[in-house]
Amino acid sequence: QGLRLEVIGDANDYVGKGLSGGTIIVRPSASAAFVAHENTIIGNTVLYGATSGQMFAAGQAGERLCVRNSGATAVVEGAGTNAC
Repeated sequence: QGLRLEVIGDANDYVGKGLSGGTIIVRPSASAAFVAHENTIIGNTVLYGATSGQMFAAGQAGERLCVRNSGATAVVEGAGTNAC
């Protein structure tokens, strides 16, 4: 708990797997040549098995967002199929 991880760019699959407190922020750089909310910024199966904490993503998530999540909070701008 208390950890704050900020990723400037994008992230692949399983971001925040088993998260147990703390905050993860993923956002594009200020010079990105794309519109964040129209593009995928985090991969598949994000927050798998998380029990607490927060995830904020300035963009969309891939498939299976928050599957088996049991307490973490996610804020994203869209998700693929089978999001919980």
